[in-house]
Amino acid sequence: MSVRIFLSTVSDEFRVYRDALRHDLTRPNVEVKVQEDFKDLGRGTLDNLDGYIAHCDAVVHLIGDMTGSAPPELPLRALSKKYPDLADKLPPLGEVLGSGVSLSYTQWEAWLALYHDKDLFIAKAADGAERGPSYAPTDGSRAAQAAHLAALRKAGRYPGHTFIGPADLAKHIAYSGVLDLLVRAYAEEIARTRDVGAEGFIREMAKKVAGDRALDFEGMQQAVRTAIELYERKIAGGETRTNIGAIVDEALAKARSLVDAGESGEARAALRKAAESMRREEEERRERYVAAQTALYHRARDIALAAYDGEAAGEAIIALAEAIHGAKAPMVARSLNSEAAALYEYGRDRGSNVHLVALIRLRRKLLDVASSDDERGRAHDNLGTALLTLGERERGTARLEEAVAAYRSGLKEWPRERGPRQWAITRNNLGNALLRLGERESDTARLEESVAAYRDALSEWTRDHAQWAVTQNNLGHALTRLGERESGTARLDEAVLAFREALKEWTRERMPREWAAAQCNLGNALSALGERESGTARLDEAVLAYREALKESPRGRVPLEWAMTQNNLGLALAKLGERESGTARLDEAILAFREALKEWTRARVPLEWAGVQNNLGFALDELGERESGTARLDEAVLAYREALKEWTRDRVPVQWAGTQNNLGLTLMRLGERESRTVRLDEAVLAFREALKEWTRENAPHYHGMAQRNLDRALKLLRSGWTKNEI
Repeated sequence: MSVRIFLSTVSDEFRVYRDALRHDLTRPNVEVKVQEDFKDLGRGTLDNLDGYIAHCDAVVHLIGDMTGSAPPELPLRALSKKYPDLADKLPPLGEVLGSGVSLSYTQWEAWLALYHDKDLFIAKAADGAERGPSYAPTDGSRAAQAAHLAALRKAGRYPGHTFIGPADLAKHIAYSGVLDLLVRAYAEEIARTRDVGAEGFIREMAKKVAGDRALDFEGMQQAVRTAIELYERKIAGGETRTNIGAIVDEALAKARSLVDAGESGEARAALRKAAESMRREEEERRERYVAAQTALYHRARDIALAAYDGEAAGEAIIALAEAIHGAKAPMVARSLNSEAAALYEYGRDRGSNVHLVALIRLRRKLLDVASSDDERGRAHDNLGTALLTLGERERGTARLEEAVAAYRSGLKEWPRERGPRQWAITRNNLGNALLRLGERESDTARLEESVAAYRDALSEWTRDHAQWAVTQNNLGHALTRLGERESGTARLDEAVLAFREALKEWTRERMPREWAAAQCNLGNALSALGERESGTARLDEAVLAYREALKESPRGRVPLEWAMTQNNLGLALAKLGERESGTARLDEAILAFREALKEWTRARVPLEWAGVQNNLGFALDELGERESGTARLDEAVLAYREALKEWTRDRVPVQWAGTQNNLGLTLMRLGERESRTVRLDEAVLAFREALKEWTRENAPHYHGMAQRNLDRALKLLRSGWTKNEI
């Protein structure tokens, strides 16, 4: 997979832009060339330029006020002889050449890109944009460039961006053009290796994936692989001759053809049109009709999921339910609830966000058609759970806030006096959403609300109720998060008690998955307690709890839960390693963190990925402190800086402060080993950043820790300054 790009610029006017672009775009899989690269290669500059442009992927064409130099007459005649259809293929160019106007090399580069059907990204300089030191336009050059732009417009090509500076231009080109090319190139490479010949589908899918700015390039690669796998299994590998009827077979074949041509929307429309046509068939053919509708809409659903379009997948499922059951609202609701359960299980366990988007569409539909207080209450609760599950994985908090609103609406429909059991379920779920929000905020109000919600739920459930253990586990989780921010251990002791209560009902034999979750959460509370004690008993208990959890949380079945437990195990091992003279525990911790990163990727769960990066930095720091070199410490700094890319202050202020503190400690250790004060200055800055969120009021335990670290760094700086002055 590689991309070749040609930068078409007038050097005297845009050399700074050209050099900045070349630097920003060049990477192992991207080759960037400019006109000067071909002047000394023999055969003539124009011929060399034509040869490269003919085989590159894209041309970036910058237009300003200067034209640059023009090629001599001889190579122009050679080019006309080489491409006798030049004027016919590009009539606006033919008009220019017929009028006797001389084109410059740079102008020819744009026309050659169009002639060879290459992607052409045109950017025009704003009037106030900075220019190079040799910038010397004339009235003639300005007029020539205006005519050039006019001719390109006739060819249907317009400037896609007006730039004011190198940074602005580089950002636009990188995100609007090169990223699309990289994703498309990667998709084409994967398609070739898997012998998938649907070029249109590959182009359309790659364009949609590249347009998802929530994904980084690694995430886009994963989305491409998933889409191609779905295409192979569900579309190319699916039946097109069903023995149901000619309408179905023709529609499936047409959909396959449209998908292969890159028209997935038209494919879904063709399937829907066929499905609606089948609805008009006579009642005595009901069985075949239902089979046909299912085949068509399931294929429409699978195409939408493969194209990374959860909304469209949800619409296909709704259309199937309505096609089969018509105006029978209870039957439609039953069908949608069944599909919703499958989407939720797949999205939750396999980490597929597109399935959760489809789920949310179904839950909103079920809320719209609910006809009683009980149905509306249940629909609000189910919608909240879908929003919460997706919101836990996203960078922002909008989905979580929606989940809180949905649960509160459900509680209005289900007051305690009318339905105490269902009221308790929704109070528990509301606690879950508040807990997730509270984890991302420096203030503890949401966490306190979540504890209150869980205690309310427990007031309605006796121990023999299935939800009792669920809520005990959730209560323990919220108490752990509160306890981590307090200097005392009362909340953490309460958390341990809550988890042990849950485990009395969640036995490994009866409920292995729930038992594993409670073991993992118990490990978290024990680990937090162990961090504040001088001995290692609690930390050893935590490690044991995590290892128990992994026995029932295999990577193949529940990859995200497995990754979470690996991360937590690594953290407990790192804390133990911190207190031991050997490095075995620290090495184990690093291995556990790297295992977690195999499933907790930045694209899939960005906040969790950042947490593992932070924890990996902690373990590397501890190892680096015991080694004479600085390699491990440098790795730790890199890991912390990676974590801060997703753990931003506005998104998760508490975690951001923790990583700033950890970064400061590592920088301080590096500074102690260096003669310069640069690292110590950076450490002071990091500690001061941490104290902006770790306040004495919100997190007294962590505030004191960060303040002591800052005092030490300042003392080292003063000591080093005195030594240098003497």
